[in-house]
Amino acid sequence: MKNLFTIIFLLAGLGLWAQQEAHYTNFMYNQQLYNPAVVGSRNTPSFTALHRSQWIGFEGAPYSEVLSFQTPIMRQRAGVGGTISRYAIGISYAWFGSAAYSYNLKLTQDLNLRLGMQATLEYLGINFADDKVVTVSQFDPSLNENRFEDKYVGNVGVGAYFTYKDVFYLGISAPQLYPNDVGLNSGARITAKQAPHRYINMGAAIPVTEQIDLMPNFMMKWVDQAPLSFDANLSVRYIEKLTAGVTYRAGGGSKSESVDGLVFFQVTPKFGVGLGYDYSLTKIKQYQSGTVEVLLRYDLRDDKGDLENPRYFKKK
Repeated sequence: MKNLFTIIFLLAGLGLWAQQEAHYTNFMYNQQLYNPAVVGSRNTPSFTALHRSQWIGFEGAPYSEVLSFQTPIMRQRAGVGGTISRYAIGISYAWFGSAAYSYNLKLTQDLNLRLGMQATLEYLGINFADDKVVTVSQFDPSLNENRFEDKYVGNVGVGAYFTYKDVFYLGISAPQLYPNDVGLNSGARITAKQAPHRYINMGAAIPVTEQIDLMPNFMMKWVDQAPLSFDANLSVRYIEKLTAGVTYRAGGGSKSESVDGLVFFQVTPKFGVGLGYDYSLTKIKQYQSGTVEVLLRYDLRDDKGDLENPRYFKKK
């Protein structure tokens, strides 16, 4: 098991050069994490909580949590929101906090463009004194035994969010614009860099019958010095209560990364629960039992008017 832990620790170190931001199967319910322009778009004060446990049964595997809040202001012409998240892998972990603002430009009667910006603060830590650490080289300057290393870094991000009526959305964003130095060992000759992530996500709600909507969703992510990755999802919603779908994920160094299933149930007009499960298509599948996500969403009002996100729109 310690050999497996060593592998995942090395992968985490390599990831500091490329993809650091956590990725979620329920990305269509969690867009605020990727795009500050989304805040206020639900037209009601809203909370979202999400937990992800990756590679269950794999020692030192990643897990993460997100708690976010957003609300419209200025008679729904603008929105504000905040996000707190935690991500851990092996002996390293990070806390992330952001405050976002968006402004809605009504281009036509049916077409809206929200522009958003955010400020972020991130706390990074590595516990080299953890008894699970396996030191291969006694004098490796990157492994500081019996020491705890941490640091804070700040950043800014921007985004745009288009919506057409209540049937289509398109988001373009860069939640962190510049590459921070996130190396925790000041004596190293080469230090880790935080690579900016760029996202494009889109989706639609297509009525099939009076009770059934077809809901495709897509997210693409690209990072410098890393392979392009994307999630393609197809969901079906029944009587605005139950949504179920399948996602195909590719990228991250593998042509086929996983096949994911997700379901969302609107328990009451204010409260909804979602579940997700990832089945890996890579070689790591033989060492773990899949990835699980749990999502909770609570709206402070059940009378939301014309919701802009087609994930939640009400039929007229």
